[in-house]
Amino acid sequence: MPIRRAALLLLLCLLPHLALAQGRPMECFTKAEQRAEQMVREGLRLREGAIGCDGPPWRAGTRPLWDDIDRRFGGQFAAQTRVRERAFRREFAKDAENRLQMWNGRIVMHFRHYPLSETYCAGIKDVLQKMQKGGWRAFTGLAAKAKDQVKMDYRPCGE
Repeated sequence: MPIRRAALLLLLCLLPHLALAQGRPMECFTKAEQRAEQMVREGLRLREGAIGCDGPPWRAGTRPLWDDIDRRFGGQFAAQTRVRERAFRREFAKDAENRLQMWNGRIVMHFRHYPLSETYCAGIKDVLQKMQKGGWRAFTGLAAKAKDQVKMDYRPCGE
């Protein structure tokens, strides 16, 4: 009897990975997919904040900082975007492209029209400067703060 329980437990643990390999909807996002979503959202927030805060009246000098970050970490941003896109294609096979565009639009519109202030722009600048010093690891730590938001939007696997 204990062997059957162990086999069943092993099967339950492997099920999400088997579904992922076969491209079947899992009705959840894996931890890696959730992290990718967090990073995509934070990257969009920083990009839109850097562009908005660089212009009048704030002139925070954030656009050159973002351009440097994008040059340095563009490959990592792209990799996370691909992880997220694969999850959408698996979960929403019939409508993945539209759903991706809708979610991207929602996130971009939110941050593009976020009410800017001296304090907000100073915060964006500070984060970009920390990324320049701390690298990708500094970014992933910051992006992890969006964990609860992502859980509200996508059910985590295993919960």
